[in-house]
Amino acid sequence: MDRRNFLGMAGGALLCTIAGKQYKIDSNTDLGALAKKIEVPPKVAAANRDVRLTKAADISGIRKEYWIQAEPVTWNPVPKRRDQMMGTSIKKTVGRTKVQAYAYRLYDKDFSKPLGPATIPGPLLDVTVGDTLVVNFRNTLPIPVTMHPHGAFYSNEMDGAYKGYWTDPGGFVQKGRTFQYVWECPEGTQGSWHYHDHGPLDATSVFKGLFGPLIIRDPDEPLPDREYFLAFHSFSPTFFPLKSMLSSINGRAYTGNTPTLRATVGDDVAMHVYGMDNDFHTFHIHGHRWKEPDGTIVDNKTFGPADSFRVRWIEDNPGRWLYHCHVFTHLASGMSGWYIVD
Repeated sequence: MDRRNFLGMAGGALLCTIAGKQYKIDSNTDLGALAKKIEVPPKVAAANRDVRLTKAADISGIRKEYWIQAEPVTWNPVPKRRDQMMGTSIKKTVGRTKVQAYAYRLYDKDFSKPLGPATIPGPLLDVTVGDTLVVNFRNTLPIPVTMHPHGAFYSNEMDGAYKGYWTDPGGFVQKGRTFQYVWECPEGTQGSWHYHDHGPLDATSVFKGLFGPLIIRDPDEPLPDREYFLAFHSFSPTFFPLKSMLSSINGRAYTGNTPTLRATVGDDVAMHVYGMDNDFHTFHIHGHRWKEPDGTIVDNKTFGPADSFRVRWIEDNPGRWLYHCHVFTHLASGMSGWYIVD
């Protein structure tokens, strides 16, 4: 038995609480059928009768607007079916790698046309301190889903979270319906953040791909020459017909499939990192180190579920480097990639 098989996880059922009721969920579970058992909250039912209740009235500040759709996607976490770091095939370890996932997709104004494919993670929401972030959201999935931001400021109605009986329309966007979120970005919100589904099936739908990066920029800080947004997460046999866990970065697993990052000596490089599964991870990049806000020099930073941070340096060390999670089981099950400096 090689180390890949030794570290593999069998796919079993997971006991989940959905809208206050417990269900066993595995890769064969019909989530649409489960969603039909969830009672529609009163405010949501009222909004369904009067579409005006799903739109924000007043928007102040500089408006930065996006149109985002949640939709099903056929996704391959290991398109090359190899681990370049080890020079081996992962076919026997993982089995079939195309899975049915969920993803956010960026559209042009008024959903007139898609601006690219549905992706895991979803599109970057890029705003500056002082902006008002407006996200027009449409759901085409068979379950109610939402968009919930970290870092930004918002009113209770714009939380994008399921709250049972007290749920607002933005916390329970059903199939075929839209909602306009308004999130403010005043001074003090700058940073590297993210967004994700927070509907009644939020854990399951997040693990199936509904998350993405959000940055609120400091207008006084110069932009980096190279910038990367990296989500550390996993594809579990509990939710997908996989033979073993795929520890992933930006929807891909194993070096050569995960994003290959590039820079040139002299570049100002920024990497924004966040966690989107149940595990604690570390971010380690070979041959490099950075300074934390307190002045500490670091080359391996620990972070947990929904944590986010930025690392930044002036590039001075050419070569082919690895970046990866230093939890060794995560590294062995795919959580690594190339950083190439010319």
